[in-house]
Amino acid sequence: MVGMNDISVTLIVRNEEQFISQCLESVRDITDDLVVIDTGSEDRTVELARQLGARVICRPWPRDFAKARNWALEEAKNPWILMLDADEVLLADDQDMLLQAVTQPTADAYNLRIVSLTDRPEDLAEARVTRLFRNDPRIRWEGRVHEQIIPSVGRAGMTLEPLDVRLMHYGYLNRVMTDRKKLERNLDLLDQSLTEAVEPEWKAYLYWQRAQTLIPLARYDESKKDMKRAMSLTHPTAPLQPLFWLTLAKIYTSQTAHHKVHQTIREALKLFPDYTDLVYWDGMVFMNEGLWSQAADCFNRAISLGVPKNYLQSELGVGTFKALWQLAKVSRAQGNMTLAEAYYLKTIQMKPAFYPAWHEYLDLLGNNDAPTIFQHLRLVLPGLDIYRAMSKLSPRTPIIERLLKYIPNEETILG
Repeated sequence: MVGMNDISVTLIVRNEEQFISQCLESVRDITDDLVVIDTGSEDRTVELARQLGARVICRPWPRDFAKARNWALEEAKNPWILMLDADEVLLADDQDMLLQAVTQPTADAYNLRIVSLTDRPEDLAEARVTRLFRNDPRIRWEGRVHEQIIPSVGRAGMTLEPLDVRLMHYGYLNRVMTDRKKLERNLDLLDQSLTEAVEPEWKAYLYWQRAQTLIPLARYDESKKDMKRAMSLTHPTAPLQPLFWLTLAKIYTSQTAHHKVHQTIREALKLFPDYTDLVYWDGMVFMNEGLWSQAADCFNRAISLGVPKNYLQSELGVGTFKALWQLAKVSRAQGNMTLAEAYYLKTIQMKPAFYPAWHEYLDLLGNNDAPTIFQHLRLVLPGLDIYRAMSKLSPRTPIIERLLKYIPNEETILG
């Protein structure tokens, strides 16, 4: 493919045999330089990487993610570098866009879209992360954990732009987090980093990451202290502050301190009135309390705000299909099944691959016959799209089986 000698793909790995092959396969067509720094694998990671054409360099783990990433940068030979984690995959549909960004560059570094999968499809999240940049010795990673490259890009006077290239991230699946004991490892590195940090902005970032690490460990009081430290170290309207406020609201949510959640979000919205995630989270907590009208108001407001712009991180769909989905659930809880169906159909129309909405919609209409349900779905989707989506639903409930038997199959529709 054109541009293969423009990009080096670099990774740091350790015991990644479950992911390394799919990661490297996803980039083999865009590069002739795959660089893998292995920091002590005891499984088949090194063997699999070499089978796929990677240059593997084995070094001991330095207890510093930035240092390990920089080792990989030093080995890269092409003018541009794409830095991946082993549990990420470059989407094939975005390869051409990535190659164009380096063969006809408009910036020196690019923020890519990291789409993180979780065990609950409704919790799909997306963030912008700087992973594509020029191979320049002035560009280097900083920080023992949750490392960053943007500071060095800025100091070098280089430009940074967003690029709609997607990396699918599998590292937040529960089995991955548990198997690797990531939380305990990250907490240890964060504690060490905080003893070394000098700049207030960097300390704030580290406290925020520490607070997030403590939440699943149920260390809520400690997490709140870290979050408030982070908030005090930067300007109230600094780019990370919206995430600080949202994280604080999530800590209170974990403690079921609903009043404190709503109070926190009200204060945050005075500073960031168009940050949709805050409004959406407020609605979710109102739902947990059974306050349906207040929840509906929040989700309608989230839809009016739409996808947040100029924010560092946002949960996918909070201003679009996911807010519609929540309105369907609210309507159902209020006993308004007609309105609930309308919202489910809008959700499915906007995001046909959002399967939780399909399951709930089919459960809602489960007493109807297959022809009736199919006709309702035809109001928002062509027959072929319905068939394809239904074919991917799991588990296969009786109503799904009946519909698949009734709906003309793909071959018939295309024929």
